Amino acid sequence: MNKNAMELIEQIGLIPLVNVSDPSKAAPIAKALSEGGIPLVEVTLRDKSALESLANIRKELPDVLVGAGTVKSPRQAAEALEAGAEFIVAPGLNPETIKYCQEKGTPIIPGVATATELEIGSSLGLNVFKFFPADVAGGLKAIKALRGPFGDVRFVPTGGINLGNMKEYVESSAVFAVGGSFMTPKEATDSNDWNAIKTIAEKTVEISLGFAMGHVGINCESAEEANSTALWFNERFGLKPREIDISFFAGAAVEAMKKPSFGAHGHIGIACNSIARALYQLERRGLKFRFFKKNPEGKIIAAYLEEEIGGFAVHLCGNGK
Repeated sequence: MNKNAMELIEQIGLIPLVNVSDPSKAAPIAKALSEGGIPLVEVTLRDKSALESLANIRKELPDVLVGAGTVKSPRQAAEALEAGAEFIVAPGLNPETIKYCQEKGTPIIPGVATATELEIGSSLGLNVFKFFPADVAGGLKAIKALRGPFGDVRFVPTGGINLGNMKEYVESSAVFAVGGSFMTPKEATDSNDWNAIKTIAEKTVEISLGFAMGHVGINCESAEEANSTALWFNERFGLKPREIDISFFAGAAVEAMKKPSFGAHGHIGIACNSIARALYQLERRGLKFRFFKKNPEGKIIAAYLEEEIGGFAVHLCGNGK
């Protein structure tokens, strides 16, 4: 796995936990997750056989990013790296473990639950932290509150997250990725039901992406025509017009382009929780993109597919959260 581990974790946005006593099950679990759209696992070091599980995944599935979790000391980190771990996740904030991983050039995501821990972690040069236990520690409200004075940090919430409540987390830009054992339920691993794990992975990816209708774009011949078009929707439906560099919006539903752009008739904007996550999954499925619009900071804010449908171009856009 040559790709930067933290970059890939962000693009996938999900960190399933693998915690089994039988190391022979580890690779089939990771394979099922990968087939379901999540080629990434965190093997928790809670069992004596965990390092063997980690090594098995690394050996049998080289395209799966594998990390070690519940790492509480530099010694454990060293053992995990020797077994093939490509990133480290810790339950708490241990400066010695952090410094060891930094010396080895290995990404580490330490656990925090307070502003004091965040301040210490930030002083050590980190900006991504595990938030654990998420449900007990206040959930997304706590994450947003902590991010107030630490605007450059992002979180990996774990603990108490499931398919029923993960939506609010994956919609937030404060969340780097979501972790949990809910993607590898014990009943499925105990019964070797790899298809169930694949199905859960697919559902988790679907929730993580959050695809929905964003807006319709109309190609106009001039700024005047675009403004007039936006006003037309305002007068009839109360969709307030606003101007940006290339267009006028009528509410969030219609974008009138100041000059013709992609698509014979215009374009369709598909909203998603994270363009980075959507790009990763769609490119993994074989879709190709022809144009990326970026903001002044270099972040992609629109990604146009090569394909068109019914005379309309199609592009990804954020959900605004």
